[in-house]
Amino acid sequence: AQATAGERFLPAERPHAPPTSPRAAHSEADRPGAMTVGTEPAQPSGGKTQMKVEWCKVYSVLVALCICYFGKYFCTSDMYVVQQRFLKGEGVTAAQLSALFAVGYFASMFGKVAAGAMCDAVGGRFVVLLAVGGYATATVLFSLVPPGASYSFPAYVVLWGCIGFFALGLAWVSIVAMATNWIPKEYLGRLMGLVSMAPQLGDATARLCLASVLHLGWRSVFQVSAAVAFGVALPVLLFIGNYPPLTATWAPPRRKSMMSNQSRSETITKYITRLRTLVANPFLWVLCLLSGSLYGTRVLFLLYSTTFLSSAYCRGAPDMDSCLEENHTLAASATASSAYTLLGCVSVLLVGFLKDRLPTRHRGATLTIFVAPLFGILIFLTCFGPDMPFEVAAATVALIGFCLFGPYKVLGAVFAIDVGGKELKATCTAFMGVFDNLFAILLLIAKGFLGGDWSTIFGALTMLSFVSLACASSVWLGDLRAHRRASARTMDPSRPLLLDAA
Repeated sequence: AQATAGERFLPAERPHAPPTSPRAAHSEADRPGAMTVGTEPAQPSGGKTQMKVEWCKVYSVLVALCICYFGKYFCTSDMYVVQQRFLKGEGVTAAQLSALFAVGYFASMFGKVAAGAMCDAVGGRFVVLLAVGGYATATVLFSLVPPGASYSFPAYVVLWGCIGFFALGLAWVSIVAMATNWIPKEYLGRLMGLVSMAPQLGDATARLCLASVLHLGWRSVFQVSAAVAFGVALPVLLFIGNYPPLTATWAPPRRKSMMSNQSRSETITKYITRLRTLVANPFLWVLCLLSGSLYGTRVLFLLYSTTFLSSAYCRGAPDMDSCLEENHTLAASATASSAYTLLGCVSVLLVGFLKDRLPTRHRGATLTIFVAPLFGILIFLTCFGPDMPFEVAAATVALIGFCLFGPYKVLGAVFAIDVGGKELKATCTAFMGVFDNLFAILLLIAKGFLGGDWSTIFGALTMLSFVSLACASSVWLGDLRAHRRASARTMDPSRPLLLDAA
């Protein structure tokens, strides 16, 4: 229950570890808890253990894992890029496409649950292999479904659900599980912060690369995506183990998994008691609403930003339908939509910087100062829709990415600990994840019914962003109130106090 975010994914035993000598086993069991990377023996210095750091090896592993994760975005962003061709070529309606996307996110909920259990049981490397094989194979099969057959659309739904399960469900959890095995515990936070940039960079890279092969047709784009996904995963699957070599004495300490039936029963009882307190805390539901509203808006722009930009690109064209399917239109919108996730990367870095620099009572400001401009931008889009120059539309979409990604990322990393504590941080994050997927599914279904009515769509998102702004302001005010209470008790105004989880 006291495990950190990184330790949650560590199995109790190292699978398939070769036997060691009694002396090596003794030194492994009695290692100090805090070590840095290295294979050289420890040298005492002032009572502390010092190790030579092999940063080259650690960074190489993290880079390979991030590049492997890029493949997931080739197998999901391919549909976002080619959806206009897919709609017309396969006779699929906008409502059916939204339902297709919703099925993917629904399947991903089961994938996330399965990924956590499998990573704990057999290690992240096996789950990475399963995820890559699953979403790449499903992408190839998706491109081979014959057009016009009576079973074509049901086959598309099933295969996109598989892609959602493997790509949106298994992939990220398994990458985190492997990465945390290779990162020294004392550097876990800062290095995992860099790894968390992979989703934004992966989506932008996929859109930029796939824009150059759109002229081949949507089926070829899917096949290229699957080939890239297999290719970028090979270094991880061939050269990187689930754990560092046994000669590396820095590996994070693992929890003991064996406990008596009485201890297990006591742990379950304590968990249920804490869970009841957590569910009764209104701050949990404020966080869930904020997380779900931000994530739903983020997903809708992630999936449909290319469609919106294409509408702006073809504004005033004599033949709108033909213009939307032209190669230059699709390439321009795919390239411009990559700025959505690229500025999202900048947002994540900036929010992380502000979180470390601002005093505790103003942590909520990192949410409000980003969500407030988002509300204003969506009001602007509600008034004008796609009836604006393409450059203005592209800049607007990029700014929305800047306002969305940072606040969403900081919710689970910081505020989930405030309300759930270390014992229930994962449970709090799971509640937020359920709300995330629920909002995403509901918004995708609504988009399917509304079709290309962008003014109504943006109007709904404006109301949703108002909910986000109200929740973010509530979090900030809660921090300020907690600080005033702490100041009144201690007579020391400079002493901050975290929000009371109880």
